[in-house]
Amino acid sequence: MRHAKLVVKGMSCSACANTVTSQVEVLPGVSDCQVSLVTNECDVKFNDDSECSTNKVVETIEDCGFECSIIEENNSAQSEALITVQGMTCGSCVSSVTEQVSKLTGVQSVVVSLVTEECRVVFDANRISIRQIIEAIDDCGFDASTSNVQQISLASGESKLKNAKYHIFGIESHTQINTVNEIFQQLCTDGIKSVDVSKSDEFIVASINYDPNICGVRDIANRITSELGYEPTVVSAYDSSTQLKLLSKVKEIQFWKYNCFKASIFAIITMALYMGVPMFLPFLIKNHTFPYKESSLLPGLFYRDVIGLIIATYLQFTLGCYFYRAFWKSLKHFSGTMDTLVCTSTSCAYFFSLYSLALNIINPSDSGKLPNVIFDTSVMLFAFISLGKLLENRAKSATSTALSKLISLTPTSCVVRDLQGGTFEVSIDLLQANDIVEVMPGKRIPADGYILEGDTEIDESLITGESLPTAKSRGDNVIAGSINGSNHFAFKAIAVGDESKLANIIRTMKQAQLSKAPIQRYADFLASIFVPLILSLAVCTFIIWFLLSNLITDSLPVLNSPNGRFYMCFQTAISVVIVACPCALGLAAPTAIMVGTGVGAEHQVLIKGGEIMEKFENVGKFVFDKTGTLTTGCMSVRSFILEESQKLSTELIACMLACESISEHPVAKAIVNYCYTISNQETKRRAAVLDSKVFVGKGLECLCEFNGVQHTLLIGKKELMPKDLDSKMDDTNSDNTVSYVCMDGVIIGRFEITDEVKSDAHETLQYLLKNNYKVYMVTGDTHGSAVKVAQQLGIELNNIFSEVTPAGKCEVIEEIRRDSKESIVFVGDGINDSPALVTSDLGISISTGTDVAMEAADVVILCDQDRTKARLRGILYALDISHKTFHRVKLNLFWALCYNVFMIPISMGALIPWGITLPPMAAGFAMAMSSVSVVVSSLSLKRWKPEQVFNSKSSGVFRRLFNICREPTQQRDDIELQTRLIQ
Repeated sequence: MRHAKLVVKGMSCSACANTVTSQVEVLPGVSDCQVSLVTNECDVKFNDDSECSTNKVVETIEDCGFECSIIEENNSAQSEALITVQGMTCGSCVSSVTEQVSKLTGVQSVVVSLVTEECRVVFDANRISIRQIIEAIDDCGFDASTSNVQQISLASGESKLKNAKYHIFGIESHTQINTVNEIFQQLCTDGIKSVDVSKSDEFIVASINYDPNICGVRDIANRITSELGYEPTVVSAYDSSTQLKLLSKVKEIQFWKYNCFKASIFAIITMALYMGVPMFLPFLIKNHTFPYKESSLLPGLFYRDVIGLIIATYLQFTLGCYFYRAFWKSLKHFSGTMDTLVCTSTSCAYFFSLYSLALNIINPSDSGKLPNVIFDTSVMLFAFISLGKLLENRAKSATSTALSKLISLTPTSCVVRDLQGGTFEVSIDLLQANDIVEVMPGKRIPADGYILEGDTEIDESLITGESLPTAKSRGDNVIAGSINGSNHFAFKAIAVGDESKLANIIRTMKQAQLSKAPIQRYADFLASIFVPLILSLAVCTFIIWFLLSNLITDSLPVLNSPNGRFYMCFQTAISVVIVACPCALGLAAPTAIMVGTGVGAEHQVLIKGGEIMEKFENVGKFVFDKTGTLTTGCMSVRSFILEESQKLSTELIACMLACESISEHPVAKAIVNYCYTISNQETKRRAAVLDSKVFVGKGLECLCEFNGVQHTLLIGKKELMPKDLDSKMDDTNSDNTVSYVCMDGVIIGRFEITDEVKSDAHETLQYLLKNNYKVYMVTGDTHGSAVKVAQQLGIELNNIFSEVTPAGKCEVIEEIRRDSKESIVFVGDGINDSPALVTSDLGISISTGTDVAMEAADVVILCDQDRTKARLRGILYALDISHKTFHRVKLNLFWALCYNVFMIPISMGALIPWGITLPPMAAGFAMAMSSVSVVVSSLSLKRWKPEQVFNSKSSGVFRRLFNICREPTQQRDDIELQTRLIQ
């Protein structure tokens, strides 16, 4: 499935986002479209057989009235085919084949060689087949043999291709683009698979697909310079500075700041002319003093109205153009936004004033009465709307401060060491994997890697939450975005750019904005029907009150205005349009979710979207993995117990060391450390592993060679040992992790391995238990080891599942879920936890675990890479932040709905029988402040502190509806353990 990510500028409310979504989703071939109002990003997914291009999506969004550009395109089915083409005799034949194949839908690049008679095509296998390409070549009059076709997947495995784009400088303006493209095909060697040169926005752009295992972006740039003589610069369509500007709303704030200042000056003038002087200096009107004097050139036209007309016209067609353009583009798609209401209300006020002014000029009053114009209403509306937009964008920018901080952690350049030992400075865009990077004191680290030279202290607080600098030495890992201390060091870059841990965190936070909670979808639905509903209500208001004013005039003295009944009814209808605010509805959820996910990220908790936060509302049960989650995972061998008549020989130690060295399991590491401790240097290097087989959840089997003699080793659980194990070794009910050793079919002994409970595990679980959450533990470890940890942490022994296989963990979750309406949270960290993370209603992964587990989880708790420092408190933070954020979303929606439900009837004249009306200017101010109040309400989440979790005393969001009576802890012998309950 193809995937594209776009940035959309100019969206102001959820109606705008809904317009983009609805217009893109109707395009043929688009399967899904998600739009984030906060980050201004649009995520589009295409069907496998889709012929819809990303450029078509961009055009559609621009037709809706918004600026749009492509951030990223991902062709998941990109493939390469090598086809033998016979019969080509000259360059024209090559051009003919290239041109015809390039026209095919789904073909991305074509390179034809006349000498080798080969055609290499990079294409999307979901959109076109190799057979269609061959038929196109046959149609050109050449023979393409199907027997010589090779198809190579470029989107999987170690050979996954990457794409880099470069602006090319130094090409003469008269050079044809086809000629340039042919020149660049010389680069298709040494890791470069294909090159496509095109012209975009007056720039020559080279799009290059390359194998990152062979070359990198800097290597390619150097080849363009040295081999072709051109100057390339990396195209970064969405670099850090661009993202920061979008998130901080710099452009929007500057635009509305200028317009707010301008509109406010004019508003003061019109207010003084139309309201201030008549109220406080009425004698100036009676004496017809300037500007309340009638024009001598045009009877019926007063100088006051000339000034008002000039000001209103200027604003209507300068600042108003912004709303007119948006209104027209939304009208073409039969949709409505906040801009539609603003445009409608200001235009009605302006053109009604023009009509009234023209009518007074045609039929001037004999008494010199001023015409009923409301230029002041139009001007004041622009002032209030500009002020509201300014405050709203300032508040919006504050909601993304956490994300902005993370983005700003990436440095713009770094110092790289060359092969001769010298150094040179490069842009961060040109940094590539395996570079040796030197980091000066106080500088930020540009990529993930490990230290080669030097010792230092590094501040990783924004990534790991550790407030104190962490001591680092040779071999230790470093994280992109962290700050070096007082020493100089060099490290090898492993994960650069989008592959770094920092980039993954940023990507997760931004993706959270595209995942909408069900309650947010409901709000977006209301916003989508809001505008046509309000316009209909405004028309109905005018008609009803105009009819009533003529039928029951005496009972409604408010309508007997000196300005006339039509004027009053029209003004009431305008108030309906002005006071309605879909922005408040649209901003209620995304702003709160942005702040909530940002607060979580600041405290090392990554929550993947509003839908995840909403799921926490129904959580009642927590299932914890043991090793590496409740315990540190840093195991150590307590003892090695030999079977009778067996001894710990040199060859056994050497084979165990070699065998367990190939595994990353915590038990294997503990055995390796133990073997290193008791062996000598000669033993460490004399055994070799010839063959190995891993039994997931049980152990491993290895064929080792020691001094020319081969031995078969089994190391692991009892189930892996020969069937007569029980007759050879007593099954002691040990409270440690047990790993048996069998060599050449003979049981040698067993390891007793211990693991420490994490320092805050007891506090975390006791908090959950006190707040009436059920806590379970599932492990593949022995009964005794599971019971020992459970007793340390206060877990009920009936809630323990021991000796469970990885697949069995999913079955355990299903068993716990049976006959329960409460959601289940699974907390784990390893690869074997990934199925359980997916099976549970919510999965929480500890970041000291594997990337697979973190990818499968809904919430990721970021921890120090040192497992002994890993903490579980992040689970409570995620729980509390999610509860408070979702509560704020509901509060925002409640306020937005109450505002509209309360204010719209008042503006429609519900209080007219009591002599109360809502003037348009007051309606405009209320409307502007409503959306601001929602964003400010969301910003209150930034006051969240970790201390609030433990100071809540089981109240507030953690109060449970039903208390669960727990019996006192019983003795171990009185409990029936759920051992091997589910197989």
